[in-house]
Amino acid sequence: MNGDESSGALIASILLGAAAFGVFFIEFVIPSGGILAILCVLCAIASVTLGFMHDPTLGMSLLALYALAAPFMLMLGLRLATKSPIGRRMVLSTADPARTGSGIFENSIALPPVGAIGESITPLRPSGFVRIDGRRLDASAEGNLIDAATPIEVISIRDGQLRVRPRTPQDPATFHNNG
Repeated sequence: MNGDESSGALIASILLGAAAFGVFFIEFVIPSGGILAILCVLCAIASVTLGFMHDPTLGMSLLALYALAAPFMLMLGLRLATKSPIGRRMVLSTADPARTGSGIFENSIALPPVGAIGESITPLRPSGFVRIDGRRLDASAEGNLIDAATPIEVISIRDGQLRVRPRTPQDPATFHNNG
């Protein structure tokens, strides 16, 4: 390769390397379903190839640079993506209970106490919905399936979910409420 071709390969290699980094950041601004990411990889490959055409040492240096930069760029890109408006809609996030002060204990205070009486709204097979004190709540049956519109009683609260069983005439709560 003569001097003009060699310097052209050097300039093209540097420009393609800069283009690879630019396209990488554009991928997180304009979601393209990975098309821009593929273009970024192709620019990096072409940059390394032209680097080898100019000088094998430059080619190896570019290859090592891209290999070392890729994990850091990926982590930086993911952090940028989760802070962008589109990224916030695409990534699930949870509030940290230690920072927000909310947690499972606040949610369990709002649940009815053990022994509360209500009615199943949907069939519980084993999970479904019940109505207690006018509120629709998620619940699961203790054992057998429970049909809709069956009187139920809360027997426990486990992991924020009510465990219920059908209320029978033998339940002390029935005698207490009627008597």
